Amino acid sequence: MSETYGLLIDYEYCTGCESCVVSCKEEHNYPVGKWGIRLYDDGPWNIEGDMFNFNRIPFPTDLCDLCADRTAGGREPICVHHCLANVMTYGPVKELAEKMEAKTKQVLWVPQYKPLEAKGKFVSKNAKTRRAAHIEVKGVEHFENTVHRAETRVELVDIKAADDK
Repeated sequence: MSETYGLLIDYEYCTGCESCVVSCKEEHNYPVGKWGIRLYDDGPWNIEGDMFNFNRIPFPTDLCDLCADRTAGGREPICVHHCLANVMTYGPVKELAEKMEAKTKQVLWVPQYKPLEAKGKFVSKNAKTRRAAHIEVKGVEHFENTVHRAETRVELVDIKAADDK
């Protein structure tokens, strides 16, 4: 039986930048309204006097498979790779549990990949099809630039030479 892997998140230092959320959504090409990881806002609430508690806690959803394709190739999950505050650690649950004992304000997640139960019928579109803008430049007495922003829209930009003013 293989080891169980998870994410250890030190939410005391999470800045709430959501780079984990955005990178996961891009990596897996999730449509609007579906995420592999989300941020939970805990607070703000008053502790006492002028002291308040406010935490941003990233948590994997049931669509999280810990980036199985990436981790199978020896890489870390995309959320861990892109965490700007470096508060996420990926590894065997036994090792992460030992690290967790040393400090408070940490959470250990062991995601269970259940896309159908979580969000209904879902088909991941992992094929990354991206198109760059097509640009044509024609050299004549002045500079013209044709830019195709979409299939139906074409713009011409005419930049005259400085001595034409």
